[in-house]
Amino acid sequence: MPRGASTWVWSLDSSEDVADRLASCLSSEETARAASFANARLRNRWVMARAGMRSILGSRLGVPPETISFSLGTHGKPYLVNTDHPCFFNLSHSEGMAVLAVGEVPVGVDIEHIGPLHEGVAEAFFSADESRALAAMPREDRVHAFYRCWTAKEALLKALGVGLSLSGKSFTVGFETHEDLRLLYADWQDADVSTWRLAGFEPVPGFTGAVAVQTSGLFRPLLHRWIFDPF
Repeated sequence: MPRGASTWVWSLDSSEDVADRLASCLSSEETARAASFANARLRNRWVMARAGMRSILGSRLGVPPETISFSLGTHGKPYLVNTDHPCFFNLSHSEGMAVLAVGEVPVGVDIEHIGPLHEGVAEAFFSADESRALAAMPREDRVHAFYRCWTAKEALLKALGVGLSLSGKSFTVGFETHEDLRLLYADWQDADVSTWRLAGFEPVPGFTGAVAVQTSGLFRPLLHRWIFDPF
């Protein structure tokens, strides 16, 4: 899969000592952001997410994680600066889990903790065809199907790097199973659905995720577990 992406997952729950050690690789801006959390658990999780992202990117680029620099695109999506290595990436975290997708092509990823399905959410975010497909499924399958669709759409929006400027109703994905995730059609100008691939994954019980990659070739997500170096 020369034009695909690798996907890394890791736990965000750790002791404060571990989070403090890993915080040493953060930038001054990230350190200030971490200090702004009033809740120690949220602070530790945020540090673990950023430290994991830096560690994985550093490993891929062959540089110390603390030397990596980021900037933000028009809609707030971060990208690497001061490197000649073609590297696209995207981070997502939910509750106590994080996921990072890294590739040589535009990529987006989303992970969600599976919770209750609240009435009206699908209609507010999904296209009409997606809402109908969800409503037609057996009631016992709808919660997991909802999160398959939600993560697939979030991953695609993040790969596009458009933030909230593009409505979730403007495109439709197939989401019957993780293996069937695909972009069916889109209302975007000059949209070419054949250039996008979607794939779902279940990192641990109780969570689901999806990755979107801009490639016309075959795509299988390579799912890895990230383990921080011992100390």
